[in-house]
Amino acid sequence: MIEILYGRQPVRECLRARRRHIHKLVLAEGVGEKGVIAEILDLAADLKIPLKHVPRPRLDGIAKVNQGVALEVAGYPYVEVPDILRRARKLAEQPFILALDHLQDPHNLGALLRTAEVVGTHGAVIPHRRAAEVTPAVVSASAGGSEHLRVAQVTNLAQTLKALKTKGLWVVGLVSHPDAQLYHQVDLNLPVVLVVGAEDRGLSRLVRDTCDLLVQLPMRGQIESLNASVAGGIALYALLAARRFSVE
Repeated sequence: MIEILYGRQPVRECLRARRRHIHKLVLAEGVGEKGVIAEILDLAADLKIPLKHVPRPRLDGIAKVNQGVALEVAGYPYVEVPDILRRARKLAEQPFILALDHLQDPHNLGALLRTAEVVGTHGAVIPHRRAAEVTPAVVSASAGGSEHLRVAQVTNLAQTLKALKTKGLWVVGLVSHPDAQLYHQVDLNLPVVLVVGAEDRGLSRLVRDTCDLLVQLPMRGQIESLNASVAGGIALYALLAARRFSVE
């Protein structure tokens, strides 16, 4: 399967990550070859990636917000859950994983994967069906962060969480629920999987019942909920803070 990544940050991060098979770099005619574009050209030259110049309207037909550059690549390189755990062992760190319970919006998925990469999680787990996948739009929304992050697709999220529990991980669900504790009142310095629910319904019952802990964010205003990517981002930073910002 061939995909087209677009935009300067996603293209640069794909080249930096070196995780995909890359077929071709495409530049719009007349684009200035300085700054990030110069870096992209250097990275592509190091990897011996073919370069093609095309008229700007041709790139605009692929994506309106292409910033004059695109990359023809193989499909996203998903991993298996054990690969994520091996990453934690290699770094001699407590496992720190993000799991998403049937998140639907590509922009929310991209934003969460971007934050997960920035805070140093060892990977993310997403369901294979009825959920957003890592598409070029998601890569764009993640500013290329998803290219560096290990993401596993699983058939049954609840079963995967149960399997992770047998490996010593604590499953922490982010949810507005009577049984949920305020996140800052819980010791989260644990080998952990943070589970963020879908935009419309939150955590499914099976996933919620699998959680060892339920945590929620304090709400003082009139609105009773946050966007999934905002809430998940706050929780990811709370987990990083609980580790005393020790994740590299």
